Amino acid sequence: MAQDSENRVSSAGDAIPMKKTGVTTYIAIALGVLAIGAVVVVTSSGHDAAAEHKAAEIKAQASKKEAPGMTAEQQREHIKMTQRAFERAQAEADAKKAEAERQKAAAPQAEGETEAAHANANAAPPPAGAAHAPAAGPEAAPEAAAEPPKPKVTQKAAKKQLDSLDSMGSDIATALE
Repeated sequence: MAQDSENRVSSAGDAIPMKKTGVTTYIAIALGVLAIGAVVVVTSSGHDAAAEHKAAEIKAQASKKEAPGMTAEQQREHIKMTQRAFERAQAEADAKKAEAERQKAAAPQAEGETEAAHANANAAPPPAGAAHAPAAGPEAAPEAAAEPPKPKVTQKAAKKQLDSLDSMGSDIATALE
């Protein structure tokens, strides 16, 4: 046992000296936590009437900018006019698309008919007296009667349609002002 007491003394003397945390450090940490808690409570529970009033003013100004001087009835009529214009434009676009598809379908058919006509013309030589006779015979008449001539859509026509849509839009805009 005597050796145990000697070992304790020698181990206590060999220990690294450490500073203990002071009471002031604990008090500073506690005050910091309390300050952060107070800031959180104040910011989460506080209502700022001035800020709410300002937000309401901004919202009112934004709604005035959307429809200046228009009543609810005028807005409804404007929406109806816009929908009708959109429907007309959509119908025109659908008609153009259908016409283009019809032309694409007719083109291979017409090519096949012209190839057949060329093959028939090359196979049978024309009679000697018919060298200057027109090539259109009774066979060509049903083909011409079956398909009416298709109007070609030129760039001028397309530009004219776009200009008419633009003018319709500007008329609507001036009527709303």
